[in-house]
Formats: sequence, structure tokens, C-alpha cells
Amino acid sequence: MKVFELSNKDNKNGRRHFKAILYRIHPDSCVDEANQVGTEYQKNGITWIREYCEKALPSIEGMSLRCEFINEERTEILGHGDTGIDDGEPVYEDAVVIGTFTHGYIDEIETDAGTITACIGEGEIDAQCYHNFVKKLEEDSENGIYPSGSIEIMRTDDNNAIVYKYGYKDKGRIPMEFNHSGFALLGVAPADENAKLIEINENKEDSTIMTEAEIKELVSQSISDFTNHEAEINKCKEECQAEIEKITAEKNEIVASKEQLQQALDAVQAEFDSLNKKYNELCEEAKALENALGEAKAKERIGELQSAIAGFSDKEKEYAKVEIEAFKADPMSYEINTVVNKIWEGIGKTAKAEAKAVAENNAAKVDVEDIFGEIISTKVEDTNIF
Repeated sequence: MKVFELSNKDNKNGRRHFKAILYRIHPDSCVDEANQVGTEYQKNGITWIREYCEKALPSIEGMSLRCEFINEERTEILGHGDTGIDDGEPVYEDAVVIGTFTHGYIDEIETDAGTITACIGEGEIDAQCYHNFVKKLEEDSENGIYPSGSIEIMRTDDNNAIVYKYGYKDKGRIPMEFNHSGFALLGVAPADENAKLIEINENKEDSTIMTEAEIKELVSQSISDFTNHEAEINKCKEECQAEIEKITAEKNEIVASKEQLQQALDAVQAEFDSLNKKYNELCEEAKALENALGEAKAKERIGELQSAIAGFSDKEKEYAKVEIEAFKADPMSYEINTVVNKIWEGIGKTAKAEAKAVAENNAAKVDVEDIFGEIISTKVEDTNIF
């Protein structure tokens, strides 16, 4: 699929127009209102709904197009170029800005898998500063090769975190309020078939790891308790309503005795206060149960991270030490794929550096042998074993 297209002609200002598919948008019918989840989602777990994506379109204007070069000629690229987290936001010091988006829109577009609805961004790439890279893009395009893309989103100024419809979920979460913050061209495989997504969320609580059995038991008990409390709350409301109706009837009947009426009203007020207190207590319990569910989810996320990176050595995990620590400190804010990809990026860079060192060492050996190329030995030995 053509995730990224470059125009065929140079503009006089030295910039080249480009168009990129930022991500696929899912149909509204995939939103399961009853279960509060998106039933269709990309491999990163995001369900993009057109209504909310349209609201975020203005943030595409002025957004950076960037990539991480891994050679001096600036023709080969790797990942996002991220170097860690600073004050809750990612830092991309290993990446460079090669262009700027001028606008974004939603449209139907043909792909290898058929017609999809997609969020598309257009802009200009600097063909003078990155001449070699633009030339490579042209050559690859002629051979049907197109770079993968990776959208990055983060919170809006009005929110402390990305706002999701129905809250954060590993699969089927629906971003409602967010900004597009950047788009990176990748030299590695993206996290999904259309684009890789980096989400920047905040304000999640830290936690420790629980076993799967403990998590299931806690969730089951929490749901049961919440359901029972909800029934009690409804019952209290019904009792209050019945009591109010009873008081109204008694008030209409008691006309002659003011003292008797006042006593009845005092008794009702006391009972109402008691019921209202119970109602508030039940609400606090429900809130505590909701917090417990969040803690359990965070513990489960850390367990998933440990499982995802279990196959790497301690040395390889060091490549993503900052990301791992940031994930453990705030597990609901970041993607596991971000940590795993960082490890693979480190492995790739190390392998490239080792390969280069071996090549230079071999070249040095060849030079040494050439110095003695004119020396002729006077000793002749018969080494023919045949």
C-alpha cells in the first residue's frame, strides 16, 4: 500500500509535495455501546472514529515530518529517533525534521486490501537539505517500494491526558480528544498495516505485579460488589421516593395539629438524612472499587511488559532502559511495542556498528599484506600432497 507518496516535479522553492496516509478510520458501526469498546481496531489497539478524528484535523497543520538517519549520506532510516521521556512528553533527539504538513483531511483511498476511509496529511519535504534521501524515495517509488509511516498523538492543552471514549483499553480504545504531534517515516516494520502509533498519555498510578488468578478474583469480586451496591442505591432511591409521597399525603391530611405535623416532618428528615448518608457511603465504595480495577489493570500491564521482553538478554534490555523504567513508573501511559521496538533498534544499531568494525579490520589486514607483496622467498618447499 502507498503509505507515502512524493510528487514527480520539483517546486521552484526547492520543496517537494508529499501525501501520507496517517491511519485508517473505522466505521461507526464497530462501536459496541453495551460493552463500551470498539470491535474493530488496528494492531496497536486503537479504534479511530471519524467524528473525533475530524475534530483533531486542525492539529495536522504545521506538524513535523521526520525520520532517524543511520548513515552519513542520510539515505537509510530507522525508527522515531526517540531518546526518552522528559516531563511526561517524548524526546526525539536522534530524529531530524525533513518537512512540514500543510493540512490534513479524511477521504476514501484505494489500498492493496481495497478501499478504506483514511486520515491523510499533505505537505512539503525539503529537497535541498535532504537531496539524497528524496532521490532514494524517487527510486524506491519507481520500484513500488514505499516507506512505512508512524503517527504520534498526545493530549490537548485543555486536558491532562488523551481522552478516550469509555476510558483506556488495550484493545478497542477510542481517542476522543487528542492532537496530532508528528509523523515519522520508518525503516522498520510498523506496528500495524497502515501506520505505527505512539500515544502520549499521563497521570496513571504506579503499581506492582499481581498474578493472573489474583487479578481475575479481584475483578470478579469488584464487579459483584458494584452490582450489589448499585441495586442498594436504586432501592434507597425508591424508598426515598415512597417516603416523600407518604409525607405529602400525610401533610394534606394533618391540618388541625401543627405539632403532630412537625414531628412527622422531623422523623422523615432524620430518615432522609440517614438514607442520604448511606447513599454517599455507597458512592465512595463504588469509587474505591473503580480505583482497585485501575490498579489491577496497571499490574497486568507490567506483567505483559515483562513477558514481552523476557526473551531479550539483560544487555539487550539496556537499550530500552529509560523506556522500561518510564513504563514501570506509568504503565498505562505507554505502549509495550515502544519498549520492544527500542530494544530492536538498539540491536540493529549495535549489529551495524559491529559489521562496520569487522569490515574496517579486514580492510586493514589487506593493506598489511600488500606491503610485503614484492618479497620473494628463496626457500622452496614441496607442499603438493598430490
